[in-house]
Amino acid sequence: MTYPGSEPGVPTKAAMTWTKLGLLFLVATMLACGQVLFKVAAQSIKGPIGFNFQTALQLVLNPYLLLSLAIYGAATLSWVLLLRNTELSKAYLVVALSIVLVAIAGTFLLREPLSARLIAGMVIILVGLAVALW
Repeated sequence: MTYPGSEPGVPTKAAMTWTKLGLLFLVATMLACGQVLFKVAAQSIKGPIGFNFQTALQLVLNPYLLLSLAIYGAATLSWVLLLRNTELSKAYLVVALSIVLVAIAGTFLLREPLSARLIAGMVIILVGLAVALW
């Protein structure tokens, strides 16, 4: 099977291998790390927040924000390379795991509350992922 944008005459395999799953899980983990760092960056802003020079300077010089942007950049490059020979519809389902990872990180790293509804939502996402990829 060839995909638009692939080299003519060179078939690309869209089968979901363990290697692809692992790399997609890595991308999901990178996205979750970026989200946690965005939250930490937001919490580290001092003083009143507004659209002014002081707030902009705090953001531009914020190490948590800079690290999160670097991680997001690396995740984006990895994502694009993975999409060369992976079906978007299946790949995106795996990356949706970042939703679950962010919820877990929020609970354990940021001390956010863990509720039965949050757990139920995460279970539904995981079951849906298992059904879709099966």
